[in-house]
Amino acid sequence: MAFFGLFKSKKDENTPISFELVSNTSDSSVEKIKDEAPVSEENKSGNKSLTVSYATGWPIDIIYGYLHKNYESKGYEDAMLNSNLAFRDMNINIIRNKILMVFREININYNAMKQDLETRIETCNAVGLLTTVADLNKQMAVINTHKEELSKLEQDFRNNTNEASVPLMSYECGFLRGISTIAMAGSNKSQIEKNTIFQMPNTQSAAV
Repeated sequence: MAFFGLFKSKKDENTPISFELVSNTSDSSVEKIKDEAPVSEENKSGNKSLTVSYATGWPIDIIYGYLHKNYESKGYEDAMLNSNLAFRDMNINIIRNKILMVFREININYNAMKQDLETRIETCNAVGLLTTVADLNKQMAVINTHKEELSKLEQDFRNNTNEASVPLMSYECGFLRGISTIAMAGSNKSQIEKNTIFQMPNTQSAAV
């Protein structure tokens, strides 16, 4: 993971922060989150990096990006490749574990930000920079609020409830839609074969 470049001449707690989270992995299968989510994914020197493009400008945007991600198309495509329910469950677990890992990374970075702020607040208090301390306390309040929100979102995601259920539920809906498509195609093919077999005797009789 990369470090965050933070707290540079911010006027208030709503000022967007410039930061980047880099996962140390060479996995080329990690999907990109673009239009439908407030983060984008880039490949830099073999590492996958997630950067905020809009919304709050804080690390929590990355989590919102994943929780807004609709996996229905992926579920549908996977079902067309292999409609086995064990295959579905395996892919759901992959998505689930990946998002839980992102939760962990974001929490670690928020903790690092909080420790940095605490050190700066102590230093500024020691030299009497009260205005700076007030600004830093506002930033600390934002971090604490985001950590509480992260905790609630992670709990909802683990329980597959509320808005945090979108990724896994959308994948399952897509997979079931794929199974339904396969079943309908098989049913139509079977009906065509039956009609062909039924018509064959009549054709032979007419020829005689």
